[in-house]
Amino acid sequence: MRELLQYSRPQSMYDSEVHNYISEILKSGENFASEPDKLMSTFKRKFHDWLITSQLNSVPGLGTFKNRDIIVGVTQYLDDLHQTRKIVVLENEYRYHWRLLGDKLVIKEPEELVENDNLIISMPFPYYGDIHPQMDNIIKISNKRNVNVHIDACWYGCCRDINFNFLEPCIKSVGFSLSKSLGLGANRIGVRYSKDFTQGPISIMNQFNMNNQILVWMGTKFIDKFGPDFWQNKYGEAYKKICRDYNLTPTKAIHLAWDGNRPVGVRLLLRKLVE
Repeated sequence: MRELLQYSRPQSMYDSEVHNYISEILKSGENFASEPDKLMSTFKRKFHDWLITSQLNSVPGLGTFKNRDIIVGVTQYLDDLHQTRKIVVLENEYRYHWRLLGDKLVIKEPEELVENDNLIISMPFPYYGDIHPQMDNIIKISNKRNVNVHIDACWYGCCRDINFNFLEPCIKSVGFSLSKSLGLGANRIGVRYSKDFTQGPISIMNQFNMNNQILVWMGTKFIDKFGPDFWQNKYGEAYKKICRDYNLTPTKAIHLAWDGNRPVGVRLLLRKLVE
């Protein structure tokens, strides 16, 4: 079954249990829009609890970020950053940045970062399926040179053994979502945490109650149903078996491993073994 390995654009986890639950809640007839303010505040509270109650990962310092805004997945968070700032990224970052800017995208090595740079860095980093191997040095440089760091944490909920301290002064914002964490890529919803208020599309949408109520409601239902460690708990043992059987190097992301010197997706094999 080696032909099921995905060497081109590895896919994050999605399965029939998640798919069926979407259909189930949409057929429920629940009146989710009667108290929109309560809906939004409940989602943000439950989302934060979902993050901090993981038994497999930890996010110390996240509670110090007092500005919390609902986002249509981390993609909207990234779009907002690109619209309001001049962004720099590292090599092997999420390809979306290249699709947005092409040759205009500024790519730097950590040592090239300078004061007032706005660095977007994924944590976990998609190329590695883990925290970037130079993350400690990147944070040290950024603190010393007054670089603004913005964390794309969309992979957080599909990983294990990710322990990252958000107390560092250089970290200005972080975006989390349920897209990869709970298979809601087609119904994106999440939360942006920021230390300081910044004007932009996300702030405007939240200030004027323009968020999509059905996505917020679906996100709340998924948090209640599946919890923070769903993929790892369901597929963790199968992932270990696949890595052993196919001589792959495991990462901390449930859907990604390494075959020699290149990343490879294992979603199809995981579903073959478990579903």
